[in-house]
Amino acid sequence: MRIGLSVFFIILISMTISACATSLGSVKERGSADPLRSLDAFGEFDALDPGASVYMAFEAQEARSLLDLLKIGDVTGGQTGLLLDKTSRIAAALYPRNAGRRFLAVCQGDYPNALAALSLTASADWEKVRAWNNAPYWRSDAGALSLALDDSWALVSDAEPFARTTQAVTPLDEFGAFRQGAVLAGWITDGGASLTNLLYLLEIPIELYLQSAFFAVNKIGAQYELSVRLEIFSEEQAKGIATLFSLARLFIGQNSDSESGTPALAKPLLANPPEQSEQVVNLRSGAMSGEEVALLFNAFMLCL
Repeated sequence: MRIGLSVFFIILISMTISACATSLGSVKERGSADPLRSLDAFGEFDALDPGASVYMAFEAQEARSLLDLLKIGDVTGGQTGLLLDKTSRIAAALYPRNAGRRFLAVCQGDYPNALAALSLTASADWEKVRAWNNAPYWRSDAGALSLALDDSWALVSDAEPFARTTQAVTPLDEFGAFRQGAVLAGWITDGGASLTNLLYLLEIPIELYLQSAFFAVNKIGAQYELSVRLEIFSEEQAKGIATLFSLARLFIGQNSDSESGTPALAKPLLANPPEQSEQVVNLRSGAMSGEEVALLFNAFMLCL
């Protein structure tokens, strides 16, 4: 499937997502059902519907080099780079297969709305249609992509791009402090199932049952560092999980046969010992190249 506009739309659409088992954020009333409202009046996740498997936020310019590594297609005639150039922040949600949409992304920036509308009007691939709430948006059936654009925001989805409810998603309070300085951060709502799948893919047989799971990517010079915060149901269980990760580090250090491919990512991922405090286990990777981060995130998306 060919997708345009940006990498995050690509990685959001190319996966199999299991149904949510746990909600790791809160839901509040959005306070306005106007689909053309200014997004500046709300939090960055507020225009996303509840019920997603993963919520993510990007600092677009700081993450640009990483986003460029993940970009694979462009059905918009070369406008992907233009959109990213003018985007400051991105919030995105990945939904289960039976939710009616697979992803919804909110971009904040300074967009040439009139020029974009003219370009889309002239394209045979795009058609202007109306959403369930009678709001206009652009649809490309060939790219399975929908776009609503204003001067300061863009909504992108594989289905109708407007949220269907007046409820808004907000992350847990701890997420704000955890994501400080990150170019990409998010949380997972499936109770640890997708992370367990990823660990098995990395040949680390650890099964996780979680209250919450946060992840963040920080840029360190030309490289990246991944942080993961796992909240377990009890302090005793957290100690057990930290011990398992410590044993996995020892095993990986003694058995270094996997020098390439997905299993090789276990080495930088577990480069540092886990840190456990009460019910929380924190993991911090070693320095990773953009290519390694891209490979890890693509593998994670396949595990959802």
